[in-house]
Amino acid sequence: MSLLPRLRWALARRPWLYWLFVCICAAGVWLTTASAQARVAAARAEWGTTRRVWVTDRDVAVGEPLHATPREYPLAMLPASAVTSSPADAVATRVISSGEVVVAADLAGDGPIPAGWAVFAVPAGGAPALVAGDAVLMFGSGQLWCEGIVAAADDEQIDVGVPADCAAPISAQLALGAAELARTP
Repeated sequence: MSLLPRLRWALARRPWLYWLFVCICAAGVWLTTASAQARVAAARAEWGTTRRVWVTDRDVAVGEPLHATPREYPLAMLPASAVTSSPADAVATRVISSGEVVVAADLAGDGPIPAGWAVFAVPAGGAPALVAGDAVLMFGSGQLWCEGIVAAADDEQIDVGVPADCAAPISAQLALGAAELARTP
């Protein structure tokens, strides 16, 4: 008699052998699953505490409404200014990529300009056609000084918001009459 018929005959005469084999297989699957879950829990514990922050769902352009969902991330991975409360009806102040953690500087205040930025009136002569919310580059004396956002624009002047650390050089370039604007794509 070959091996397979002998095995079938032994299992038919002793069904407890079959059930013993099934229980051993089930215990092996359970142990493998339990150890995998324990490894996941240990890895999560190594990162420490987590915080709920807002992450963009899709690419967002300057001046567009922000689409974000809450996610839990370890504190070690988060920037200090990560947004922890719902940014409902918020407007983006810069281009934000999909999946990026939203930080305070990404959100506009009451208008398209973030809180703490300085707004300058730049003569509209020679500037491209701009509207509120457009992202611009501020040039002066032949060099790039900083990025900005258009707060308002008309035929005579363009109000441009710039970060506070860039306000002094832009003020000097405006006093020299050397400030220029370029629209970013």
